[in-house]
Amino acid sequence: MKLIRAARVAAISALAAGLYSLLLLRPLYLKFAESLTPQPLAAESLWQWGLGGWLWLVAIFTWMVLLVALKHRYSPVHRISTAVQSGLIGIAATLLVAGVLAGMNRFGLAGVLNAGLQTELLPVIEKLVEHLALTALEAGLLMGGGVTTWICIDLVVLTKLPTSWMVPGAVAGLLSLLSPLLLPELRHLLIALLFYCVWCLVLGLRKSLPAAYPELE
Repeated sequence: MKLIRAARVAAISALAAGLYSLLLLRPLYLKFAESLTPQPLAAESLWQWGLGGWLWLVAIFTWMVLLVALKHRYSPVHRISTAVQSGLIGIAATLLVAGVLAGMNRFGLAGVLNAGLQTELLPVIEKLVEHLALTALEAGLLMGGGVTTWICIDLVVLTKLPTSWMVPGAVAGLLSLLSPLLLPELRHLLIALLFYCVWCLVLGLRKSLPAAYPELE
């Protein structure tokens, strides 16, 4: 996939996942948390949590594609740092996917397990799944934000792309780096998502991008 197209798809998928979570999943989560009988509500909303999870999985995949497209076009393959960046992208994506999968099933447990387990065990299992999901997301956001910032700074240092183009991506990455300290507070991630979408649009709305090696052309 070409870099411009990858940036456009990444912006659309991230924006769709963010708006869906903010407008639908967040009110549903608050309603679930305040409910005295959460099991029926969880069973009724399984498809909504599942859809939200799949939207975030698509956003994670398109983020990977965008970074790989950037590296493929502008980063010299022979450098050790390029190989390390590729490894960090894979590790971060794996952790993020694991966190999303655990999170999208956290509320379904109340409806699914209620039929086969004692009610007293459900809160313990739900808290365990929530803790594992949050830990995986924190680690994934830490590594993902770090490698995103690294790649943005790297491409500026290599004079491959203008600094102004890379600043929104670097800011989004730096904000994601704070996740282990701030989660489950989400305000910094909303700001990071905004900067990430701006970065994607900065790249995606252009008709052409600078050549990787202009001295050879």
